[in-house]
Amino acid sequence: MFGYRFHHVGIACDDIDATAEYVRQAYEIISDTGTIFDPQQNASLRLFNEGEAGAIELVSGAPVAKLLKRGTTYYHICYTVPDLEVAIERAQSVGAVCVSPPKPAILFGGRRVAFIYTPFGLVEFLERSAL
Repeated sequence: MFGYRFHHVGIACDDIDATAEYVRQAYEIISDTGTIFDPQQNASLRLFNEGEAGAIELVSGAPVAKLLKRGTTYYHICYTVPDLEVAIERAQSVGAVCVSPPKPAILFGGRRVAFIYTPFGLVEFLERSAL
């Protein structure tokens, strides 16, 4: 109905390299972006693709520092959406709050992302690429 598709789960970590080693051993990874720094997100990021199962994004830096101090590593769930603005408006209409407005994301080739805080936690919307 809304066209949302699961894309990845975001995991907060202090040490991307150490966490990446665990991910490589524990999951069947078909691709790995390597670690990049995105100044728009103010974070170091790395995406592992598991194919049909989706992907795992490791996030390190300022956006996750408070979570890690509390011992929390789950950061967000991400969905691709056909229209980013419509998805944000729809989420806000049922009480979600946009905590990070749309901005280009290096990890996703410049496609825009937005973060929405919902009753079940943080959700990232990633605009779907043209097919």
